[in-house]
Amino acid sequence: MQALYQSTLDLLTRLVIPDWGALVNLLPVFIAILIVLWFGWTALRFATVGPARRGRQRITPVPPPGVHMPGGSLAPLMGAVGVALTLGALVAGGPFIVVGLTALALALLYWLREGIRDYDRLVRVEILPAVAPSPPPPGIHVPAPSFRPLLGALSLGLVFFGLVFGPWILAAGVIAFIATLLGWLHDARLEYSKAIEADRTGHLEPLHAPGYPTRTLGFIVVIVVFASLIQAGIIPPQTASTAGAGGAAASGAPPPGGGPGGGPGASGSGGPAGPAADVQVTAKDIAFNTHSLTGPAGRPFTIALINNDAGVPHNVTIKDSSGKIIYPGDSFNGVATKVENVPSIPAGTYTFICTVHPFPAMTGTITLK
Repeated sequence: MQALYQSTLDLLTRLVIPDWGALVNLLPVFIAILIVLWFGWTALRFATVGPARRGRQRITPVPPPGVHMPGGSLAPLMGAVGVALTLGALVAGGPFIVVGLTALALALLYWLREGIRDYDRLVRVEILPAVAPSPPPPGIHVPAPSFRPLLGALSLGLVFFGLVFGPWILAAGVIAFIATLLGWLHDARLEYSKAIEADRTGHLEPLHAPGYPTRTLGFIVVIVVFASLIQAGIIPPQTASTAGAGGAAASGAPPPGGGPGGGPGASGSGGPAGPAADVQVTAKDIAFNTHSLTGPAGRPFTIALINNDAGVPHNVTIKDSSGKIIYPGDSFNGVATKVENVPSIPAGTYTFICTVHPFPAMTGTITLK
């Protein structure tokens, strides 16, 4: 009897003073049970809606007269895949960027073609011999197709590229995006004016299909090319003082305090003394500070990369004349400095490059002797 009384008391104790830690651990289980019950209740509601028996044949919905229902489309799915490939290419870099942009452009063009085809079915009803042409019902305004969504996606893509490749590309993307939004606002205002005019006069004049936006595309191309040239350091032209920033390394002579034979500081960086390394190079604004380096041949040496681009990954990879990678440098985000140990490489002239941003501004020649 005493044992039964004690067990009853223990059970009541658990109910009156529960183990809150154990209950908290069971919260995910309770939430999962609620989710399952909700889905089951929703499925039950859908299963009991409408007629209980309709046979095995699928019922095709019939839209009301004058209402146009577009068919199924793979364009949104293709657009999502194109955006995913583009964003992935921004991380992978190299030729993947071209693949991602191509996939995104093809998806948007496919989507645009579907929109134009849908518009043609609405406006050019005279091509259907069995349907008499008639204007839309009063108060119904059919908008014309527009290139503005495509231009908006293109300019917004430039903005994302600028966040990765540098401020000048970002500025070009912002300018292109603002120009596209202003054009879109102009189109919307024109469409609204036509709708108001139709309500006032009773005459609905459909907007004509737009022409190709050659001027807007030309403007975007010009500002992007100009920003890319500035970002790559091609314009303004390099002055003698700028070009000579790496003169000490290009000639092979160590700067003051540098060791003989390309010791610490003999890198062609031209800046103040950095970390102790045989070769030193600085990355700033998606560009190396020099395109000519020297280093020792026939023995292992160290190379220091000073990454001054905050949050942007860079590396220093060495390739031979055939493009084969001799030494794959490790990528890391700035602002940071990393000294890497390069194995022995025979004497000769090689290419050093940032494989994350394989641009002319991040490519140079390293001479080992």
